Amino acid sequence: MLRIPPILVVMLTSCTLAQSSPDEFFGLDKIWDVHIVVKRADWIRLIPQRGRSATRLFGKFPYCSADVTIGSHTLKNVGFRMKGNATFLATGGTLKRSLKIDFNRYDPKHKFLGMGKINLQCNALDRTQIKESVSYEIYRSCGIAAGRTAFARVFLTMKDELENAYVGLYTIVEQVDQRFAKRTVGGGLILKPDGETLAFHGPKWNDDYMNAYHAKSPVTEELARPLIETAALFDEPSDDVFAKGIEAVMDIEGFLKYTAATAIIVNTDSPLTVPDNYYLIVPNANRKVTWIPWDMNWSLGEYGRATRTPFVDLSIMRPTEKEVFRRVLGIPRFKKRYREIVTEYIAGPCSAKAMIATIHRAHATVKNALAQEAHREKAVTQATEELGGRRSSHRMLQGRPDDDVASLETFARAREKSVKDQLAGRSEGRPAWNLFGSNDRTVRGSTVRDTFSGAGVLDATKKEFSRADIDVAITASFEILDTDDSKALDESEITEVLRRRWKATRRRRRDPSANGARRALAHLDGDADRSITASEWKSGIGVLLRFWDRDRNGRWNRQELNVESN
Repeated sequence: MLRIPPILVVMLTSCTLAQSSPDEFFGLDKIWDVHIVVKRADWIRLIPQRGRSATRLFGKFPYCSADVTIGSHTLKNVGFRMKGNATFLATGGTLKRSLKIDFNRYDPKHKFLGMGKINLQCNALDRTQIKESVSYEIYRSCGIAAGRTAFARVFLTMKDELENAYVGLYTIVEQVDQRFAKRTVGGGLILKPDGETLAFHGPKWNDDYMNAYHAKSPVTEELARPLIETAALFDEPSDDVFAKGIEAVMDIEGFLKYTAATAIIVNTDSPLTVPDNYYLIVPNANRKVTWIPWDMNWSLGEYGRATRTPFVDLSIMRPTEKEVFRRVLGIPRFKKRYREIVTEYIAGPCSAKAMIATIHRAHATVKNALAQEAHREKAVTQATEELGGRRSSHRMLQGRPDDDVASLETFARAREKSVKDQLAGRSEGRPAWNLFGSNDRTVRGSTVRDTFSGAGVLDATKKEFSRADIDVAITASFEILDTDDSKALDESEITEVLRRRWKATRRRRRDPSANGARRALAHLDGDADRSITASEWKSGIGVLLRFWDRDRNGRWNRQELNVESN
């Protein structure tokens, strides 16, 4: 009997052993068998220790050494670890975890078909298990630099526990690294941000930038400068200066394409609503910040939905409340080009016909592998706590493959109709702030709230305010804020009151007043004329009041309205 070496062994095989390049390895029609042999102690060591947060690990999962055989290619002493955040939580108590193979972690000469790493995504939060691959394919068909994918059937052998047990279907995703950057944009600085989108931390690259942007390649002054200048521009009050400056340091055409595709396929687990799940690359050639999509198992209307029905009515022209997107789309010529791109995409690569064809291609590849999951061993799906980690209420989604694929087809048709209706003026779609409903009430309209409270019409000695109190204050605050008696509030008037509050508290190092004023306008300016009438002020605050009432008691305390106490 062949003795298994005491280190991890990973073997990938397929219908052919003649892969000679990533082009032959990746594709919607490619599915590879992955066999993992691991010592029990090593598998346990790969799971974060008890008492340590299982989320927001950002690459802090431990590695172990491995021997890897992929087809006819064998590499010894490579890195292997688990990965994921919400996905990692969802797979607690099972053996189906997302994985990363780092071929050259211990030996820089090791490569597989020239690649340094590959990702094995376990599809835990996707009933169809094809959303990630379909979404990447759509991005690439839109001319956007995005990773390539393939599929894998993963099997696990663990001495004294499992023997060649089928773990399930995985999506293989190309790593965003220097090889990817060279192939797509000619190479450059690679960043994986997390936190405030395009945060500015001063004129020179420093530790704050490193912590916010997580550089994945060496940082040079020449390549960092465009990123820093891009971030700084979002504090520029002049739209003309902003537009001219941003074109010089960010790939605007690419950004508009990324935004259009992201909005059309309703990929809201992205910078549209969250602080991560994307890369930035500053290419060596043009040195303009370029946006790269990442992590799409909640794409195609899945993220943030309250029912099993995919979310299909996301506004095309207001797909996000994030300042970065709204500021760029607020420039008339950028907005015009964005609308043209949306029109091109919904008639081409993002049409229902094109999306459904991609869905069918992917499903045809994985259908048998999906069916096999119904016959997995109990030890895989209900692993012991030691082997599977702590269980969580955030569980893997289990569905009926054919029914779930049909739901994707329904989404594609409904989304095409929604986008076309919006372009034709028959619908406005649902704005991003309405996507999550009451779950997002604590942050909705925060700058409107601060503007309202900053007018000084709410008695800071009172602990609570009734709706009648607030109705009186709404009228009085508009009159106070309208310093030029124009019967409308403009950006400068809102900026002034927010700046006074910032100077009084200095809770943030940078003055957020100008950005906050633009956000307040976006919430309340119903006719998009860059000013707020008394009617818009009253109706807008009326809608937002329910979000500010955190305890839903029909009254508002000082904390809910952010009123500074005496």
